[in-house]
Amino acid sequence: MILIELMLALTVALFLLLVLPVVLLMAGIAGVVLLWVVAPVAVVALVAFWLIFPAFHSTAAVLLLIVVALFLLERRSKYRVYRGP
Repeated sequence: MILIELMLALTVALFLLLVLPVVLLMAGIAGVVLLWVVAPVAVVALVAFWLIFPAFHSTAAVLLLIVVALFLLERRSKYRVYRGP
């Protein structure tokens, strides 16, 4: 019985060693494509700023909030309805 359990454990380990790198690669590619399509350049620049200068994480967070607020204000101003004089 122990031999069957060891064979099953080896099969599961082999399966994980073969499949896990492929799944991680697909997830990484999907993340890069999603970042490329969805994220604006300003957010990517802020993340790069945060990674390059980790001591200024609060500054990066404030800049990110300002950029998001500006995007929201711009979107809101586009849909303003003219109500007349």
